[in-house]
Amino acid sequence: MVIKKDSYFNGAYYGSGDLQLEGVYEGTLQIDTLHVKQNGSFKGNVIAQKIIVEGELNADIETEVITLKKTGIIDGDLLYRDLIIESGGLLKSTKISNMSKNNNVLKIKKNNL
Repeated sequence: MVIKKDSYFNGAYYGSGDLQLEGVYEGTLQIDTLHVKQNGSFKGNVIAQKIIVEGELNADIETEVITLKKTGIIDGDLLYRDLIIESGGLLKSTKISNMSKNNNVLKIKKNNL
């Protein structure tokens, strides 16, 4: 699924598959893979197995793997298992937690609503 550059979505989506975000998404998202492209912007809450950020991600995030590219910005609470930050990527989160170090954290399930 793709949200194009000049498109805007406001609401909630719970499903499987991948979302390539080139436009703006505000709301709640649960998906397998979220790819916020360089011009993309996400604001809200996201649960995903994998997240790639080239644009802006202003959200509370729960993910297995997150990759912050050199043009990306992440701001919000971050709960992750693997974090990859390229040189130039900006992580402005105030609360960052690694799932591997938290015994009380539930594993992300595909249909965890």
